[in-house]
Amino acid sequence: MKNIHFVGEWFDCRAPKALLCDPQAIQARCMEHIARRHLPISYEYFTAAAANGVIGAMTGAGIHIVLRTFPHHEAVTADLYVGEAEQAQIRAAMRTFDGLRDEFRPMRALLHRVQRDGHPVPARGRTPRAPTEVFLSKPVRRAV
Repeated sequence: MKNIHFVGEWFDCRAPKALLCDPQAIQARCMEHIARRHLPISYEYFTAAAANGVIGAMTGAGIHIVLRTFPHHEAVTADLYVGEAEQAQIRAAMRTFDGLRDEFRPMRALLHRVQRDGHPVPARGRTPRAPTEVFLSKPVRRAV
């Protein structure tokens, strides 16, 4: 069993404006991908956010996916976390994440892999290996 946590930044999205601005449209697309992969999502909520954007979250047993759109900048940020899951569930979550990215059709995409305690998580498939951010369990004191 493993944990994964990725934060995606998708820029210059070529999706229709309605997909970037309409909470119901985004929710429908997200739930299609969730249903296709049989992920254990038990709660979802999507609402309008500042500047005609949308913020939405889907959660379930040990998993969350959060999306935030910025239509004026044609950008989306997405957060995926799967905790203590079997490899099959992690693969399904990553395919869902990739499918959602493809829905927004970004011209540029960054994927930040967030890890705990510096233990590497091997990237497979369409998941790039860099950039990677490692967060330690114990915070490091900042110089003042």
